[in-house]
Amino acid sequence: MSVPPFTQLLSFVSGIARAHRRAGRPLKGPHLAAIAFCAASLLLAACTPSPPKPAMVAVGANGNYGYTEVMIEPDRYQVSYLTPRLKVSNSRTDRDAEIVAEKARAHDLALWRAAQLGRDKGFAALKILEEHTDSDVDTNVQRSYQPGFYGYYGYGSHRYYPGGFGPVPWFPGDYPYGYWPGDYYYQRTTSSLRVNSRLEIKFFKTGAEGSRNIDDIIADMSKRYAEATYP
Repeated sequence: MSVPPFTQLLSFVSGIARAHRRAGRPLKGPHLAAIAFCAASLLLAACTPSPPKPAMVAVGANGNYGYTEVMIEPDRYQVSYLTPRLKVSNSRTDRDAEIVAEKARAHDLALWRAAQLGRDKGFAALKILEEHTDSDVDTNVQRSYQPGFYGYYGYGSHRYYPGGFGPVPWFPGDYPYGYWPGDYYYQRTTSSLRVNSRLEIKFFKTGAEGSRNIDDIIADMSKRYAEATYP
């Protein structure tokens, strides 16, 4: 079961200190400072964010997200857009709003790609015959048992951390419920979302009833999503 990098590093340092105490060689000044420096360096490296990636790409270009198209007939295609798995709020109300927003964006990116495809093939207009946009929400609860710091909460104790940051009591929302020995743990709940929008598109050489101009669609979507990215 995975735990946050900060928790792993603190547990690692704590374990080294306990091992040295048991061996009768407690860590002192320079050695302890060196271990703390190495732990801090590893933490900074683990927490360095990767640069955002452009949203309007083919599937596989930057990961397992993007657009795809399948020809049904020479003037009819299915165009899809699949988002990456995105972190969303654990709050039901906030999460519902995020789902609506991501569904709208996936739909628009699929439509934008359809317009690009139609223009490349010499069409002037398009019409959406069918559309389906599905969302998949996954909630994950992580629990980890961490030993207490010697002399602080008591040697060998375990604690419950509702904030999900691990054994760092000075972080907001991370205060343990129990300080005595026993099976206490920290818990972190995360929710993620993935959206798949599928459009069946009919292309036209000239305008038709219910159709939209391809150049207008491209101009509108370019203005709204040209700089859209995913983390």
